Amino acid sequence: MPLSNSNFYWFYEEMISGKVQFLIGLLLLSLWHNPWARAGDWPTYRHDNQRSSITLESLKLPLSKRWQLIPKQPPSPAWGKPAKYDFYVSPQTRKPLVHRLAYDHAYHVTAVGDQVFYGSSAEHTVNCLDAYSGKEKWVFFTDGPMRFVPSVYGGRVYAGSDDGKVYCLDADSGRLIWAYTAASKRNTLVPNDGRLVSPWSVRSSVVVDNGTAYFTSGFFPHEGVYMSAVDAATGRASKDYHWEHFHLNKGSFQGYMLLSDSKIYMPGGRSTPFYFDRNSGKRLGQFAKGNGMGTFALLADNRIFHGPADRSGGVLTEASLSGDRAASHADALDMIVDSQVMYLLTSNRVTAMTRSNRRLLWSQKVEGGASMILAGETLYIGSRNKVAALNASNGRVQWSDSVPGNPLGLAVANGALLVSTETGAILSFSQESKYPSAWILY
Repeated sequence: MPLSNSNFYWFYEEMISGKVQFLIGLLLLSLWHNPWARAGDWPTYRHDNQRSSITLESLKLPLSKRWQLIPKQPPSPAWGKPAKYDFYVSPQTRKPLVHRLAYDHAYHVTAVGDQVFYGSSAEHTVNCLDAYSGKEKWVFFTDGPMRFVPSVYGGRVYAGSDDGKVYCLDADSGRLIWAYTAASKRNTLVPNDGRLVSPWSVRSSVVVDNGTAYFTSGFFPHEGVYMSAVDAATGRASKDYHWEHFHLNKGSFQGYMLLSDSKIYMPGGRSTPFYFDRNSGKRLGQFAKGNGMGTFALLADNRIFHGPADRSGGVLTEASLSGDRAASHADALDMIVDSQVMYLLTSNRVTAMTRSNRRLLWSQKVEGGASMILAGETLYIGSRNKVAALNASNGRVQWSDSVPGNPLGLAVANGALLVSTETGAILSFSQESKYPSAWILY
């Protein structure tokens, strides 16, 4: 119906005041649900620099697949699988050996805002995807495999490559801001398993906190390993608490680095973790040898959990922050520890127990357990070709779906469950909606 002059001026004034816009907004919100509500980021491996795999974000179940990405090339791991058994250590039990260096068997992801990031060990790239559609937003090429997921901090992406360099990129465009080579003029590329890599490859990830980026370069003890702390904005050692140390024949550092307020904890790959003073970089010690070797580690208050292997099979070792062993969790492959409860994942079972006295709360069978995260009050489990959501308080399965391959990496960010499998696939699941994605408001 045409508006009279008086009605037109009233409508114009209301538009100027914003009241009509407000009413339209309320109407649209009542018609369409926004799946990005209560959004939270997942800016680094296992959510934070303590590798807790815990986020407060909750997803409304059930979930449905939003998109699935199948890269042209699957992951190209740095290390082959271990021998099936160690007949010297355990000739009678023949307990299967657990891979100690399985940090790059999937394209793990980080997610901030409407962006998802991953590094490719096959194509030597850092990739940025649109979080809602899965479409590629930008790609940055390096000269070596990218084996660790990038970290995102302050609108920048930090990633280390097997070419011996750490890269700082603009998160929106992928533009190079700075690159740092710890080995400097010594850095070179040599043939390795069909690829060219540096003897000082970055095998620690890049950890960023309070404006400082921490990382290691190198994994051959006889070639030496650099450990560096540089200004995250410039890539330079410009402050007293920025430093670089060269460790010759003092261990091989491989795995995702961890930070506490005062220390750096670095997995040892085929050995137990090492720990360093965060302000000076001085090496302080190594955890008890022979127990909990590998690249898995997480910090929980006054405890560190590391593994997932010893010389006779799988185990996660619990130790004090000074390196004294407190307990061993046999056959555990993954663990989550919050203030009250510990969740343990083995190849065939997930278990919850109280942290104070280790009283069993519940136990649930799984088939081929591979990964685990805690999002709100939901425990997400990756098992053989499947991902499932369990009620964290009682272990009851609330939702599950199939995925192509074993899900080795999980993340919950900005209204979605992100799954990374051994085939290289990356999938996004969000809460079910009868409306097409194009209709959802941001």
